[in-house]
Amino acid sequence: MTWMLGVFAGVIFLLYAVYFLQIVRGQPEEFELEIMKSLAAWMVSRGSAAKGRLWLLVLISFVLEIFYFILVFSIIVNNFMVWFTVLFAAYEVIHLFVISVGLSRFFQGQLKLKDIFKWKAERFSAILFYTHSMLVLVTLLFFI
Repeated sequence: MTWMLGVFAGVIFLLYAVYFLQIVRGQPEEFELEIMKSLAAWMVSRGSAAKGRLWLLVLISFVLEIFYFILVFSIIVNNFMVWFTVLFAAYEVIHLFVISVGLSRFFQGQLKLKDIFKWKAERFSAILFYTHSMLVLVTLLFFI
């Protein structure tokens, strides 16, 4: 299971590195605009199927996060990492709930696409994922 956590944390670390660098450089807006343009284009190309696929994406994200956190709790025994993971997991539950509410309101016609995402919360989540995955990798490499 340790190698699975290492692979999982490594993938998260690499995927979030691009966004993290944009945030650290103080230029995340351009990257976020590209994300929104890509999402809008994808939704247009998928038509009505986009709704189901977006909900599936939220569900898959939730399941993958649960799996990641379970792996961390199963393998990492460092008290700091355990508490950091508890706080991070709690934040992600709230974060996914807020995204789900926004997505629901969008599909009901109550929100514009650009208003689904609260970009400060997205940035904070990205920083948490990047930092947490890096700390997990360091812990696995040097302390387990």
